[in-house]
Amino acid sequence: MRFTFKQLRYFDAALRTGSIAKAAVEQNISQSSITAAIDLIEKTTDSELLRRMPAKGIVPTELGVEVGARVQQFLEQVRIFESDVLSITGDPAGTLKLGCYAPTAPYILPPILKRIAQDYPEISIDLREGDMQSISEQLNNGMVDLALTYRRETPDTQPFAPMFRATPVALIPDASPLAQQESVSLEDLAEHPMVLLDLPGTQAYFSGLFQAHGLRPNIVHRTKSSSVLRGLVAANFGYAIMNICGPNDRSEGNGYIPRPIRGDLDAPQYGVAYTQASHRSALVKAVLKTCEEISSLGEFDHLLVSSSPD
Repeated sequence: MRFTFKQLRYFDAALRTGSIAKAAVEQNISQSSITAAIDLIEKTTDSELLRRMPAKGIVPTELGVEVGARVQQFLEQVRIFESDVLSITGDPAGTLKLGCYAPTAPYILPPILKRIAQDYPEISIDLREGDMQSISEQLNNGMVDLALTYRRETPDTQPFAPMFRATPVALIPDASPLAQQESVSLEDLAEHPMVLLDLPGTQAYFSGLFQAHGLRPNIVHRTKSSSVLRGLVAANFGYAIMNICGPNDRSEGNGYIPRPIRGDLDAPQYGVAYTQASHRSALVKAVLKTCEEISSLGEFDHLLVSSSPD
């Protein structure tokens, strides 16, 4: 082979970041080393793979996209191979790329990462956060090994290890008359303004809860941030619906209160999505086992609010 693993990593970094400067920072190397790696691979293939665009960084050519995909797949195989070799003589070791649906990350990640650090100290975690769609794409592109996410945004054929079922819960402003009720119905909520968590896949889900009962929500604000959403609810701009209720959501004085929603509701499974290829890795098997053990011990139960009967 005319180029090294490092040079392939430099090329991959440049392709992913779209910038020689950003790739150099990511790889902790000089920009000239990134440029030299690109030049060598282009010379070897006798093709222009990455086109330098003034003020726009670098853009892959059609062939560059294809070569980049092959390089990424190869580097992924090398990484899994390295971790498996390290694991032969002892506990699983190496770096595992873990994706997580961003709104759930503050509640789901801490117990999992704590247990991994305790049981498998030789495993380091490279975290990637995003919406459900981007996390699913990263998983299938090999950019992450595992994805903590809801089942509803993964294909039926996608291997998935469920951890719990998340029943939707309403976050009601303290100033709303609905806050005086022990539970609310979708009919109650439909008459009031709603703040929507507007990420890929969420609008269809939350609107679908109402549509299944012949109702339509009155959406007055949309946000892609779960923190902003909670702030708007606390300021009495409207209620919101979430599937996970964090400890702070139950605290007094934060401006809102969680209430179970009565009726038969679509409660999606939350768990770990992976691929058949990644499942061959000792690291992936170890983390899957950890997630299964944590969920079986009920360590996520405090995040859930049971629905109320009609």
